[in-house]
Amino acid sequence: MSTRPARPGPLWEIAVRLCLLSDTHIGAARAVPRHAAEGDVDLRVDRDPRTGVPRLRATTLAGLLRHELAARTEDPRKVSRLFGAPESGPPPGGEPDAPAASALDVDDAAAELPEGTTVAVRVGTRVDPASGTVRPGRMWQWEVLPAGTVFTAHMRLRVPAPADEELLLDLLVLAADGFSGEGPGIRVGGRTGRGHGAVRATHWTAERHDLTDERAWFAYHARSWADRWERGAAALADAPAELSTALAARLRAHGRAAAAARREARPARPDRRHRAELRLTLAVAEQPEPAGPPPRSPRPGLIMVGDVPAPERLGTVDRAHRHRPFVSDADKASVRLAPVLGDTALFALFKRIGGRLVRDAAEHLGAEGARWQEWHAHWWGADTGPGGARPRPSRVRLRTAPHLRGGAHLTATRLTVDSLFGDAVEGRVFTSDLHCGGSGEVVLDVRDPDDAVRGLLVLVVRELATVPFDTLGAGAGSGNGRLTATRAALTTWTGDGGPPHRVDLLTALFAPGSAEAATARGWVSALRTRLAPGGGTARVGGER
Repeated sequence: MSTRPARPGPLWEIAVRLCLLSDTHIGAARAVPRHAAEGDVDLRVDRDPRTGVPRLRATTLAGLLRHELAARTEDPRKVSRLFGAPESGPPPGGEPDAPAASALDVDDAAAELPEGTTVAVRVGTRVDPASGTVRPGRMWQWEVLPAGTVFTAHMRLRVPAPADEELLLDLLVLAADGFSGEGPGIRVGGRTGRGHGAVRATHWTAERHDLTDERAWFAYHARSWADRWERGAAALADAPAELSTALAARLRAHGRAAAAARREARPARPDRRHRAELRLTLAVAEQPEPAGPPPRSPRPGLIMVGDVPAPERLGTVDRAHRHRPFVSDADKASVRLAPVLGDTALFALFKRIGGRLVRDAAEHLGAEGARWQEWHAHWWGADTGPGGARPRPSRVRLRTAPHLRGGAHLTATRLTVDSLFGDAVEGRVFTSDLHCGGSGEVVLDVRDPDDAVRGLLVLVVRELATVPFDTLGAGAGSGNGRLTATRAALTTWTGDGGPPHRVDLLTALFAPGSAEAATARGWVSALRTRLAPGGGTARVGGER
């Protein structure tokens, strides 16, 4: 039986300028093992096979938008309306649902690197949280797109019927909110749990074509793909930073003022994600009086997250503290180098402190070791699961690798002293460029948190705000790498559309009679219950 083709309806052409805010690795799809590739680089970025330019594939971008919409709505039907759905299995006593095509078409986006930069080759490591050092043999080289790299992505929204237009636009705006730079949002590429792949949409442009009109139909289909992409990219120069604003402007330009007014007046859809956000200010310093009440004045310290020295310092120093590109103005993709606290090493620091705390608590409560290890791996991830299963992802994620504000670099020369004779060992003198002082903003995102993991975060902040036993980077034996929390707040969103609940953890620690302290004690009590023998299953999801 033949069917007539669907009648053409409205079509939206949308372009967006995406700016990377941190190092990003968008891996290449290939059949050979990573170590079998030619050259010294183990992991390469995906590139256009014709031009060799790094790219963001259409399938990757569409998958990121689909995942973001699913997380924000928790409604598979709404996701299927925008992105389509495959044929489902037959329900009991009924026929299977027919497959639905996606209403959103996406094109590959080529990368535009900041002026004077190129695809960097970094050395990746796997840090052992227990010791804070790199695991033997767990090093590799990988290509990384630097912060400030820009992608211009083009997409088309096909509206099957005029009655569906407003709903489809609402769903697209909700998915695109993941590119706003607020909250966990969309992360691109690999190692996003360690702060890589942060991205923000800086400009949106939209054009509406009414394909039910004969002239509009011919005008749209007469243009080449290159012409469409060129026009969309040119329109982004003065485009707004929000997709909803761009859509309303085009509706008004097409004489649909009422639809534009509804678009602008429509309230934001509630975010259904159940999540928590721990926001800290970490200073490269230590407290002279750890137990003293605020305000306190930490004493600046030194830090060394080792990296290759800058070219102008190669003949002067042996190693230097790590600097990475930092986007100071995303709208203009302005990039400058700034010292950072690290990514893998910083996440391993939090994981190491948390593991030590739950281990000590479990031993004090008389619980078996496998219990706290299973609970800790549920939140912080593990290389292998029970019985040698595949690695487990972390539900606690570092939003981005923080850069340091303030402080200054300090050149230090060290030597090795012979313990028997007390003199310098010949040939064992080296010079380093360290960073002294400064502070950085650190954000940890927690997916589906419960009171027990909130209690653990309270204890982690207590460690960082008082006596930092664990250090970051090299030179711990010389007193380097001490980090002190000068601000800490834990905010929780329950996912029901209500306002978030915020607790100042430093007030909870240093003001025992406050409401924040009472809330924190309840969370720590929940952690104690979870770790105690017979305290419920270790793998428990979020409690709303």
